[in-house]
Amino acid sequence: MAEAVADAGVDAAEDAAGRRSPGRPRDTTLETAVLSATVDLLLERDTKEVTIAAITERSGVSRAAVYRRWASREELLAAALDSVRSGIELAPAATTLETILNSYELASVAVEGRVETLVKKRVALGLENDELRTLSWNRHVSRRRATIAELIRDGIEAGEIDASVDVEAMIDLINGLYYYQFVVRAPSDPAEARSRVRAAVQLVWNGAMRRP
Repeated sequence: MAEAVADAGVDAAEDAAGRRSPGRPRDTTLETAVLSATVDLLLERDTKEVTIAAITERSGVSRAAVYRRWASREELLAAALDSVRSGIELAPAATTLETILNSYELASVAVEGRVETLVKKRVALGLENDELRTLSWNRHVSRRRATIAELIRDGIEAGEIDASVDVEAMIDLINGLYYYQFVVRAPSDPAEARSRVRAAVQLVWNGAMRRP
């Protein structure tokens, strides 16, 4: 409550001035509170019930402050769903293929439990809302591909992968395998699913290998 009152005072001052004071730093504490509240609501409720009103009530942050940081509900939801994810961290190995497999396996473990639920929420929200799907892809999901894209390009430079390979298409194939197994199928035996995906990625790799 105290935070909401203090924030309301800032809102009033900014409204009177007509704009935010130049140089005023972003309040990361406020941002964290809003994103955390949004994530909690997404886990607890139907997605249609995660409204700006519900978020402001849970976070104690004013509506004006929320809209200063995120221009729409869709922007806020996309940011909240991304806040629990991290980019793929490479697990270096002797070959590019083994590095890809090890890195994706670590990432698939990180998607279990709470994060898995939120990934499914993002899919559901994206199917309902084209704007949210586009925002989520352009601002968040696409940037997590950069590390793997660079790794594949290194594989091309090293002569492991054919130079004609479409890097983005290769990422789509690999991501699709993991996404289907761990989000769509939600396997009862994750270890078996990882083994199945490794075999499928090997097939993708065989098709991408440099030809004599």
